[in-house]
Amino acid sequence: MHFELRNKSFFTKTFKLMLPVILQQLITVGINFLDNLMIGGFGETQIAAAAFGNQFYSLFQFICMGLGSGAVVMSSQFWGRKELEPMRVTAAIALRVTVAICAAFTLIAVLFPSAIMRCFTNDAAIIAEGTPYMRLIGTTFLLAGLSSTATYLLRSVGTVNISLIGSIVAFLLNLFFNWVFIFGKFGVPRLELVGAAVGTIIARMFEFCFVFGYFVFKDDKFAFRLKHFILSGAGLLKQYVKFSVPVLVSDTLLGLSLSLTSVIVGHVGENLAAASSIVGSAVQLISVVNVGMSGASAVVIGNTIGEGDIPRAKREGNTYILISILFGLLVIPVLMLLENPYIGMYNITDTTREITHGMLVCTYFMLPIQTMAYVTSKGILRGGGDTKFLLFADSTMVWFVSLPLGALSGLVWNLGPVITYFFLRVEFPLKGLICLARYITGKWVKEISAKTE
Repeated sequence: MHFELRNKSFFTKTFKLMLPVILQQLITVGINFLDNLMIGGFGETQIAAAAFGNQFYSLFQFICMGLGSGAVVMSSQFWGRKELEPMRVTAAIALRVTVAICAAFTLIAVLFPSAIMRCFTNDAAIIAEGTPYMRLIGTTFLLAGLSSTATYLLRSVGTVNISLIGSIVAFLLNLFFNWVFIFGKFGVPRLELVGAAVGTIIARMFEFCFVFGYFVFKDDKFAFRLKHFILSGAGLLKQYVKFSVPVLVSDTLLGLSLSLTSVIVGHVGENLAAASSIVGSAVQLISVVNVGMSGASAVVIGNTIGEGDIPRAKREGNTYILISILFGLLVIPVLMLLENPYIGMYNITDTTREITHGMLVCTYFMLPIQTMAYVTSKGILRGGGDTKFLLFADSTMVWFVSLPLGALSGLVWNLGPVITYFFLRVEFPLKGLICLARYITGKWVKEISAKTE
């Protein structure tokens, strides 16, 4: 097995792509944390209303991720061959699909916010608090969707700083205007939870103007302008359906599965719900690196395949797999050292503390193969165009193995919270092994044709 360990340009390109994505993910985590912190002083009802309202937005974000990642599969290979017209057509198709899906989400959120809230809770007080919040957040879907797709398209050609700057400024704007509208500063009425939505709207408006505005008015790699929005190509539309739609479906199913996982955890018991939230926060920080590495590997390998250098693409894949496994192994002792201080930050019962420890032990055993699973599935195989296989691997593991076993162990067999958690997370090591086996066969390399007729 050969690697790219001595190739400085490979690591330079990887880190140039990876670090901004990691920072963007940290900003996203930070926004959610600060929102919860600011709302926390107004009571559990508003905290719950914001959490349930954001569940719907989280599903929307997974769909946006699928839209953007699907476009990257094609545009990264076209950029490797410097085929600019197919890149523009791909962007036009992706943006039109984005507008259609975002319009649907906007209508649902604005017209039926109470119905959305009732999907997650029957508490009338929470629904009453969450309805105006959900309606306002719904107005940002189109802005957020177009910004997201533009971000992924720019990332496919190595332009990452624009979206990073946009995210940083949007974060600061969100923080400031949340403070103003939530607490009623500078003579503004105190809007509490609704104020958080207003702050989000302002931040999303800026991010849209900055990122999407750059893409359609300034970027010279795609050279995409508003007039190109109507570009069409029957051949590329078929390619989009073949390579990009499976990514969209896969990430949508993933978002739905996470929502269903929350339902299972909530019905098993309060201790598991609390422990799962604590462990989930730690795992989310680790996943920031996984997202960055997988995003970088998808673009790098897609570009290399587009250049026609398949042997180098396989060496790059070998290197990413090695790095991901090493990262998973290195994180284990760090988490073990920080476990007691971290759990000690929470005011929880001894029972919940014991459950949290058991869940973290499960996480330790899964980490190396879990990080490898993320990089192979969301990065290497996706960058190679093997999206149909990934749809099969994702949907099979989560919907036919992990969720059924998790539901049965927690709700029927009563095997305990730690075993239930293990089954709910077992999709990751299983998917990692399946994706690794697929990678070894070499069948994951799919060269995408730029036929537009």
